[in-house]
Amino acid sequence: MDLKKRMISLLLSLVLCGAVFVPPASSASSTVYFTSINDNLRPLTADTMPTWSGGVLYVPYTVFLAQYNGGFKLVDVDYSYIHTSTTHKLTLYTLQQMLTFDLKNGTCREEISGESYPAQAIMRNGIPYLPVVMVCNFFGLDFSYTAFSQGYLVRINNDSVVLSDAKLIDAASNLINRYLREYNQSINPAPDTTTPTSPPTEPDESNTTNVSTYLAFLCKDGHGLDQILSALDSAGNQALFFFTPEALEQEDDLVRRILGTGHSVGILAEGGTLDQTRALLEEGNRALEHLAYTRTTVAYVPDGQRELLEQEGWVCWDQTMALSPSGTVGPNTFAVNTLNRLEGRTRTTYLTLEGGENTARILSALLRQLRYEHFVVYTPMETRL
Repeated sequence: MDLKKRMISLLLSLVLCGAVFVPPASSASSTVYFTSINDNLRPLTADTMPTWSGGVLYVPYTVFLAQYNGGFKLVDVDYSYIHTSTTHKLTLYTLQQMLTFDLKNGTCREEISGESYPAQAIMRNGIPYLPVVMVCNFFGLDFSYTAFSQGYLVRINNDSVVLSDAKLIDAASNLINRYLREYNQSINPAPDTTTPTSPPTEPDESNTTNVSTYLAFLCKDGHGLDQILSALDSAGNQALFFFTPEALEQEDDLVRRILGTGHSVGILAEGGTLDQTRALLEEGNRALEHLAYTRTTVAYVPDGQRELLEQEGWVCWDQTMALSPSGTVGPNTFAVNTLNRLEGRTRTTYLTLEGGENTARILSALLRQLRYEHFVVYTPMETRL
């Protein structure tokens, strides 16, 4: 399709989308928008939620970039962002296309052809937001906008998508409810009931500092993973699962379940040399792309190779503590002993557990003890690790 035909197609799609995707009548503050990339529902936060402006639906530009959206590559696109006193431009580009939004002048154009588009970016929450329908059409992505009981699902797909919108909403119902609960708690924190005129005579334990905590599981096979996932789901927690390339190929159904319920997947690559580890990482990504149509930059690698691989763009797990429960230790004993080892820690904590039946057996007790001791388990994302 030549540029003139593509321009006409884009204009028609924008007109049609404007007729179909109508902003809800309720106020923006009471409307919740969930974002999904293919079959992966993203965490719900006020500062990255899609928003309407001038009858156009906008999403953060980071949605289209694998390095910011949890590692899900919609299209092979990169970006540049310039914000100075005289220039304010965001560009998304591939080898063949270069789409620039000039936020200072409110314009949009394809730099290679010079064609202008009837669209503009806006600033929200300190970052550029882009018109989702226009960008999806430009890069050949699919877009859908679906109302359901808890809000609206804004979904961006490439040709690797598996689930329909209805099936995704049904499959992710528990995750949707958890995200919504966490979101409501973040925007409506519990009121401070402290009475200034009546200071407590004993230390106020409610002021205990929460410790941000992330969990990772090393998976060389699928043993115990069903029970581990059930324990995490019951506790409302998410984790990062590192698979060897072989395990990715053997446990394809489990990997899809892990990704579909909001957990993250990384590659377990422990080569004897840097080149061997690189080869394992690439093999793992090929397997992940084949079975789940996605790639990742998160990796568990030997300590001595971490620095060089991070320079190459990998996000390497740097654990605080490795946990390997035996088959004889009691769940509560293991949990208490683990928290004793963490006593006094206030910095972000990264816990690594061996996958398997022994970990599955003690996990529920460990999650309860972590919560009791104010170690708050957060969703693992590349931008947080």
